[in-house]
Amino acid sequence: MDAVCTIGSVGSRRSVDKHAQIVLQQMNKMRQHREFCDLQIRVGPVLFPVHKLVLAASSPYFAALLSGGLKESSDDVVLIQEVEPNSFQLLLDFIYSGSVDISTENVQGLMVAADMMQLNDLVALCCDFLKEQIEPANCVGFFQFSEQLACQPLLEFTESYIHAHFPEVKQGDEFLNLTKDQLTRLLRSEELCIEDEHQVFASAMAWLQRDTATRKRHVVEVLEPVRFPLLPPQRLQKDIEDVTDFSLRVALQTLLREYCESSQSPKDRKLCNFLQPSRVWPRRKARKFLYAIGGWVGVEIGNSIERFSPEENSWQVVGRMSVSRYYFACCERQGLIYVVGGMSQEGLELSAVEVYDPISRRWTSLPPMATRRAYLGVACLNDCLYVVGGWNEAQDALNTVERYSFEEVFNLCSVQSSEKG
Repeated sequence: MDAVCTIGSVGSRRSVDKHAQIVLQQMNKMRQHREFCDLQIRVGPVLFPVHKLVLAASSPYFAALLSGGLKESSDDVVLIQEVEPNSFQLLLDFIYSGSVDISTENVQGLMVAADMMQLNDLVALCCDFLKEQIEPANCVGFFQFSEQLACQPLLEFTESYIHAHFPEVKQGDEFLNLTKDQLTRLLRSEELCIEDEHQVFASAMAWLQRDTATRKRHVVEVLEPVRFPLLPPQRLQKDIEDVTDFSLRVALQTLLREYCESSQSPKDRKLCNFLQPSRVWPRRKARKFLYAIGGWVGVEIGNSIERFSPEENSWQVVGRMSVSRYYFACCERQGLIYVVGGMSQEGLELSAVEVYDPISRRWTSLPPMATRRAYLGVACLNDCLYVVGGWNEAQDALNTVERYSFEEVFNLCSVQSSEKG
């Protein structure tokens, strides 16, 4: 008697993990050997034998192209334009295998073809490859390419890279080839990692002067993102005087004059600040440094200025005052550091005033105070530097206040420059 195995009604779905991969590999071999191919794709002078079903299953573009409602669906040969044969060959390799060889030579053409054929996974692979190759010398080109292709992930990545490496990026030729709209978009960003707003102004000026005849008509739009309240008027005046094109120089002088006139009125300044607070605030990602100036250095009185970079976690000596001093006061205005009074190496109170420019790393002497002071207070308010109180040996504690007017000095310099011109 034969044995009988009794099993209740039980079932489950089983699968072989590699089955789909094996089938796809076999289809690819059939394509390479032109077996069961039912369509040819013409790209330029090259014909590619393919299987309609594989293409339609892989790409919404081909599914629509080969559906029954279009003329191409009944043709034996379908023409694909605006794609290079080499790029299409790589695209077919990806469709039939799920892998592709990407290089710096083929990535852009391949990405364009993949975007056109709606192969999103291949677009993502190309995007990841470009992200790995990005550097200051090519990031602007990648930015323009991603904008042209409307590839949002790559566009956001390249734009963030430009923001983070702006001082290096603006030195390259690619930066000067930006369109006006691309340039202003970048210059408006809060995310620009800069040492000083002057870097933004200088980059805008470099772009304008790359092709002055064509671009000078855009001067107002290009300079609109620059935060002029953060720039020293004297420095702007010097930069404008160095412009060789007469009409551009006149336009810049007019803009600067209008800015200075609007900023002189406290009422207008308050209104401007209320309406556009971002115009007078440093950018969110502007690089910040901590400065240590003079004072006791061991057993001597120092005249050096050291700068600490949080990003690099290091100190660096970046300049030296003309006078060694301690017990002085200092303040910052429009990116410049003012050092006032103090005690000398010989223990004498000082009336000397110096100003440090962190960009040029140069010290400049200003007119001395009327009274020698140490242990003093100092502050900048309404275009003036105020020195308050302090002490000197001859008069003991001081109750006087001195004021230095930046506006009067700037206006005097402007008149003298005009007379020389």
